[in-house]
Amino acid sequence: MLPDLRVSDVPQQRRIRASPETLPSGRKPGIPVWFDMALIADSPRSSHLHTLEGIFFSAQVRVIFTLPRQFGAYSRALAYVEWFTPFKPPDPSSRMRQVLRSSVNSHIP
Repeated sequence: MLPDLRVSDVPQQRRIRASPETLPSGRKPGIPVWFDMALIADSPRSSHLHTLEGIFFSAQVRVIFTLPRQFGAYSRALAYVEWFTPFKPPDPSSRMRQVLRSSVNSHIP
């Protein structure tokens, strides 16, 4: 069996975006709001996509920000994310999994 090239044991970085709505200006069209979703492994060893239950969590990035200088020097950007509930078993007809926005802290990895 050929290896799955989408999966790697080497940590990788991806770009995640959160952008506010831009209103139209003159001839320039507006740009809708954009919040990326992220599939997050609970540990570096769980990067294989054999199953989603108990290994991966989904989240939506809502804001990317930096702290004001009064809070000290911190060179990296921070992100506020909204977590989703654990994956439910696949729907028999569509084979798709369902998640809902989490309202309980216990779903955070």
